[in-house]
Order: sequence, then structure tokens, then C-alpha cells
Amino acid sequence: MLFAPFLALVLLAAAEIYVIVAIAHLVGWALTVVLLAASTVAGLWLVRIQGRRAWGALRSAVASGVVPGRELGDAALIVAGGALIAVPGFLTDVLGVFTVAPYTRSLARRLFGLVLLRRAAGAGLRMGSRVTRAPAGGRAGHAADVPPQAAPKVIRGEVADGGTAAGNAAGRPS
Repeated sequence: MLFAPFLALVLLAAAEIYVIVAIAHLVGWALTVVLLAASTVAGLWLVRIQGRRAWGALRSAVASGVVPGRELGDAALIVAGGALIAVPGFLTDVLGVFTVAPYTRSLARRLFGLVLLRRAAGAGLRMGSRVTRAPAGGRAGHAADVPPQAAPKVIRGEVADGGTAAGNAAGRPS
């Protein structure tokens, strides 16, 4: 379960190193370091501006009583994009700007929404405690749609209070 994310991080790090070395061979190491620093600073500046706008949109949506679904999605994408931009590297900067820039964020929101929906469908809609797995050819429902289980078996008896069974047999009330 943890192998896939670990492998993705290792592959991303290897790809970042490859791109940095390739760019360094083209333009030199000094300019590569300057480009890395400049892309990080410019990206974090973009995160700051877009983060303020997203926060304002979120506050106004909450104040007006509207469910802030899109605004929360934008805020999450900006936070994730900021984390990607803060990591030194050209590939992570490109991915970060894709999620932060206002013109590409709506596309990123749709793509990540589709990925999340597919993962939820693949999980059989087991996201909540009351949601049940859909039967073959049917629809998923709630616990009220599940047939009742058999009543638990009840064994009637008496409880002895502090004595032995022989003490209770002698006529003491239990």
C-alpha cells in the first residue's frame, strides 16, 4: 500500500535530477541555480496572490451562506501547488504553477475531481460508515436499505449476589 507513493516520490526525484542536470549542461550550473531560485520565488509570489484571492472567495461564500465547494477545491489546489513550488526543481514548479495559476486551476480541479471520483467508485463507495457497497447490478444505499439481521440470542437466568450457587439455593434472595 505504501510502495506506490514511495515509488512515485523516488521516480519524481530521479526525473527532477535528470532535468536539472540536462538544463545545467545546456546553460551552465550557475544559471541553473539562478533559474531554480527565480522559479521558486516567482511561484511562491503567485501562491501568495492567488491564496489571498481564494481566501477572500471562501470567506464571501461562507458569509453568503453558500456551500463553498469550488472555493475549498481552489484553496486545496493552491496549498498543494505551493508545496510543489517550494520543492526545488523544474518539474515540481511546472506542476505547482498548473494547480495555482487561475487559468489552469479550473482544469486541474476537473482532472483531480475525476481522479477522486474514479477512486471512490473503485472503492465501492465505502467512504462513510453508513454507506454500503452496491450490489451487483444495483445501487449503493444506506443502512436503512440493508435487510435486518437476526435478533441476538438471549439467555435468561439469575445473577448470584456475592455468594456461591449453594448460598442462593438455601433460600436467600438474589
